[in-house]
Amino acid sequence: MRADGAREGLRQAMAWLHTWVGLLLGWLLFAIFLTGTLAFFKQELNQWSRPELLAHGPTGALDAAQLARAEARLHELAPAAQSWRLNAADERRPLAQLSWREAGKPGQRARTEQRWLDPESGAALQARSTFGIGEFFYRFHFELRSAQQSRWILEGRWAIGLATLFMFVALLSGIVTHRRFFKDFFTFRPRAKAAQRAWLDAHNISGVLVLPFYLMITFSGLMIFHTLYMPAGIAAVYGAKGGSYFNELAGDPLPRGRGLNAKPGEGQVLPQVGEARWQALLAEVRREWPQGRIEVVALLREGGQTLVEFGRHEGDRLQYRSPRLLFDAASGQRQHLADTAAPAARSYGVLYGLHMARFADLPLRWLLFGFGLLGSAMIATGLLLWSVKRAADDERRRRARPFGRRLVDTLNLTAIAGLPLAIAAIFYANRLLPLELAERPDWELKCFYLAWGASLLLAAALPDRRGWRALFGLAALAFAGLALGFAGPWPIQASLGAAALLLGGLAWRCGPCPTGEKKKAAGGTTTPLSAEGA
Repeated sequence: MRADGAREGLRQAMAWLHTWVGLLLGWLLFAIFLTGTLAFFKQELNQWSRPELLAHGPTGALDAAQLARAEARLHELAPAAQSWRLNAADERRPLAQLSWREAGKPGQRARTEQRWLDPESGAALQARSTFGIGEFFYRFHFELRSAQQSRWILEGRWAIGLATLFMFVALLSGIVTHRRFFKDFFTFRPRAKAAQRAWLDAHNISGVLVLPFYLMITFSGLMIFHTLYMPAGIAAVYGAKGGSYFNELAGDPLPRGRGLNAKPGEGQVLPQVGEARWQALLAEVRREWPQGRIEVVALLREGGQTLVEFGRHEGDRLQYRSPRLLFDAASGQRQHLADTAAPAARSYGVLYGLHMARFADLPLRWLLFGFGLLGSAMIATGLLLWSVKRAADDERRRRARPFGRRLVDTLNLTAIAGLPLAIAAIFYANRLLPLELAERPDWELKCFYLAWGASLLLAAALPDRRGWRALFGLAALAFAGLALGFAGPWPIQASLGAAALLLGGLAWRCGPCPTGEKKKAAGGTTTPLSAEGA
């Protein structure tokens, strides 16, 4: 109900809802969206994280000799392992990756060890100990990962789910609120007399241009963890056999632990399949998938049986969870094909695949990256619009800036301008931390959070244009140093340079107000750009 006692219409009610659900977790949403956007280039960022591997590769096509060398290396490195996995090289991963699981410390999850194989000799290459920059952005995006063995993964996923739900509500209420979708495609007045009008145009155009992408990415993000958020239906149908639900989703008829429950040292040593048997198995797989690529080969023990598993490349189809073909390791006899044709499971797989976008080639991935940046801009402009609107109201009433707006201004500055500085910090930590440092991956993540925390302190000390200029300027210098001072794949280096230019431009636009604007700005908002430069 309005202040004058009249009843609100649907649009007014939805505008209120849109404003507050967008604000309450908007700072977290900005971080989620930006890191998720960066995760579209997860593999490339992980390559940058391990410069020792840049001089090697690329590995040739997967063959029996490569598999035989991989299992020989595994028996040298971890003879008691009860499972191992080889990720074949592809256009985004130039070296084959061998991994296995080792028991963790008491109270911790099992730890995955990994090595990369030299394409010529098959020797194991060990890179620096790192979480992987791309892996961190990916994990932060959906679980707010704070350490390599984080205790708060489940809580992080719940927080992400709540924020995603808020965004979905904000999108739907925003659709009801706006009446001029077509016009918003073409309306942008950066030099509008009122700053509120300029920021509203920026928010509208960034929200309308790729609205279907936002709806898809938000709804699919909720659906991915539907079993966490809505377990009651599964429990009602499957009872104590809830694992059968996941087997049906994957199209796997056998309720298997997939080798993850076995501990090193338990049971017999895994057998070596041998090059001749690998040749026969590869031939069988290629008859099954004549046009498909093999991405994963695994050897694992399930009960008293040792299985060989081949996984098709995730880029071969839109649906996530690629089909897997399983054989008995001893006899070479085919066991079954794990895939699903059930409509509900395929719908879920398609939603999952759309969100992960592992089917996307390089041009499409750059397009999705651009969509993600637009989404980040939509969230950022919405947060700033809240401050601009209330600053105009406070100025009209000749009222000092209240605590609530000062708090929002500080959080806006920390989230929008501080996050790029924290992102640069993890790049520097990856390259500059001592290689022999204990728990080095955790220290990389600590550097990220420490830099972000430092930006909060600076934002609290300078909650005005000086703060925006300082944080954007520091981030621009940091990214320029990354682009010029370190080696890496050229697309990543070019992107770091582009980020430096963008952040430098924002820092310049956040410079001192023109003389005629200083008096007006003194009691106004603390957005990064003036009305003339909005």
